[in-house]
Amino acid sequence: MKDKESSIDIYAFVNNNRDNIKEGFIKKIYDLGGGKFIFQVHSQTMKKGSFYIDVKKGICLMDAERGQDAGNLAMFLRKKFTDKKIRDIQQINFDRVVRVDFYNGSAFILELFRDGNLIVLQDEVIEYALNPREWKNRKIVKGEKYIPPSTIDPLKMTLEEKKDVLLKSKASLVQTMATRFNLGGELSEEILSRENLDKNMKSSDGIDSLQLIEEGLEECMEETKQNVGYYYEEDQLLTPIRLKFLNRNPDREFSDFNEGLQIMMESTVQESPENTRIKRIVENQERTIREYEKAAELNKNSGIFISTNFQTIKKILDQLKRSDQEKLSFDGKEILVTSKDKAEKSAVISMGDQSLKLFYERSVGENMTHYFDTSKDYLERIEGAKVAMENSIKGIRADQVRKKKERPRFWFETYHWFFTASNHLVVSGKNTDTNEKVVKKHMGEKDIYIHADMYGAPSTVIRNEDSAEITEDEIREAAIFAVSFSRAWQNGLSSGSAYWVTPLQVSKTPESGQYVRKGSWIVRGKRNYLFNLPLKLSLKMMDYRDTKIATIYPYREEDSDCVTIIPGSKKRDKVSQEIAKKLDTDTEEIMRILPTGGFEIIQS
Repeated sequence: MKDKESSIDIYAFVNNNRDNIKEGFIKKIYDLGGGKFIFQVHSQTMKKGSFYIDVKKGICLMDAERGQDAGNLAMFLRKKFTDKKIRDIQQINFDRVVRVDFYNGSAFILELFRDGNLIVLQDEVIEYALNPREWKNRKIVKGEKYIPPSTIDPLKMTLEEKKDVLLKSKASLVQTMATRFNLGGELSEEILSRENLDKNMKSSDGIDSLQLIEEGLEECMEETKQNVGYYYEEDQLLTPIRLKFLNRNPDREFSDFNEGLQIMMESTVQESPENTRIKRIVENQERTIREYEKAAELNKNSGIFISTNFQTIKKILDQLKRSDQEKLSFDGKEILVTSKDKAEKSAVISMGDQSLKLFYERSVGENMTHYFDTSKDYLERIEGAKVAMENSIKGIRADQVRKKKERPRFWFETYHWFFTASNHLVVSGKNTDTNEKVVKKHMGEKDIYIHADMYGAPSTVIRNEDSAEITEDEIREAAIFAVSFSRAWQNGLSSGSAYWVTPLQVSKTPESGQYVRKGSWIVRGKRNYLFNLPLKLSLKMMDYRDTKIATIYPYREEDSDCVTIIPGSKKRDKVSQEIAKKLDTDTEEIMRILPTGGFEIIQS
């Protein structure tokens, strides 16, 4: 599924969820790291809901795994917004920008494009920015007034304004609508398809059809109010409108668009070398566009400067023809000639804060026209670069389409896991949070608790849901698993020891004066030790509920169609690729289940 929300996605989410969010109160804020946040909102319609934010991907209503400890940013946001009442939530200029306003004059802005940003305002002045940025006409830094990235709102532009854009554009109609109208590629194609208009016609030829384009846009915006989501697997597209230009039915429909957004947020885009290469191209294209924007602005300002100082520039040009003086003075202004190129018949001058090149064999009007024409040339290059970037993004999607269909994820995959030879599920913590949960949430009174005899090792549980006897062989397997996912593997050990106890021996209650940190447990009574447990694991594909899953488990001599590994010197990514190829699965499937450290493949 695509990894970023589009403008129409945000439009649909904001308008369909505004009544749930506005007039609500912020109760808790969590910083999940990497530009991901949860703002807990309490409102009459939602009671207790989680407004989920990923500044690199988008927004939705969704609960997510969160840490208990609040960092400095979370504490700042809590102090700023906790118990504050939300006045409104809105999309700015049909862009990937969302604004949430509070009754006390504070607000936060979400810029959900490129690397994303979360910007905190107080009385329209920036108080904090997750990613401070500076451009020529826009600064996202503390103390500056907030200026949106785009002033073009296609939903508010008049027909005359759109007509003017079409008249000046040299790109195709669909390209102009996507970039200059700020509508994006899919929506532009859909509008033209619904109105039976040729997307490749010249922009100027589309002027006569502008009323039809307006009607198509209005129809699409109205359709978003149905709050339905459509997923097109081949194109990796989730949209709030049915895309008729694709000429096929969606592969899946969501009765609530937010449900589709949740899946999009939870999905991980599978990267391939080709995908990564194209993303680098997109980043370079974005950088080129920013450079073109600066150049267009600089040349435009030079043209305006010549226009407003017409007579003075005329005198300077006359003097540059006759003399090689380095300092000139006209009309009360001091002019410095910083360089002169006689072959090109040009000179670079500085007058006040302005520095520019003048061609002294040309008239003032010709110099002025040169800069205005150069500015227009850069603006046209920007259009071309945006179209190229749109095509590159389509290339990323096409690469993703070649991936295998994303399979369902099962609850136990949150942990390290495997099924014993007798089909008992073993789950083991991956971190502090899951170490806590594996015992609190998943250990029953008939289960077995196992821990490697090493500090910081994961809590491991053999689940006994069917009340069948857990054999000694199964306990030994689970103990090998627990040792393999401890520091023993990354330390390159060949064996280790572990112990097992009953659930009644595991407690969170410390002795007087002691403290038990999160993820840790107190074990009381006799510990049943197992020694000389070999660090040797196998991987294979297993069938689980009609789904093929890559699994890792302690080596079994009788198994075939598997790959066996021990601690070694080979790096994780190389080994993952090799194993994935042998098992005919995705590299990411293997990466997520391997222990930490190096590897050696000894059987395949």
